[in-house]
Amino acid sequence: MKPLFLLADDYEPKRTLLKRVVLRNMDVEILEAGTTEEASKLIHEHVEFAAAFIDYAIPSKKGPAIIKELKEHNPNCLIALVSSGDCEAHKKDAKEVGAEAFICTSWPLDRVETELNMLLAEWKAQIEA
Repeated sequence: MKPLFLLADDYEPKRTLLKRVVLRNMDVEILEAGTTEEASKLIHEHVEFAAAFIDYAIPSKKGPAIIKELKEHNPNCLIALVSSGDCEAHKKDAKEVGAEAFICTSWPLDRVETELNMLLAEWKAQIEA
């Protein structure tokens, strides 16, 4: 069985882009959520997520609520806040509830892709270890 990867973002084009990058770098099964409620349901149905990309501005409770819930259910899950807002307060909120990384999707595209690829290579090594 492939490891599970959660993509929680309300903006479908960004989820599609992230999904392509993840699948290019890792052999995982991706489950997608467009709201915090959908993400919460997936977290409770599939406790063993190996990794996740969570958007900060996802409706209705925001990304840190998902990160906190996911870490409570699975402390070993690797989580990155992947958000278009490059805001120190958002990074701080995400780190406080357990996110390991932050990637801003409004950075130049080549930087975003490089950051995602480097992060996923690191995570792949940890998941497969």
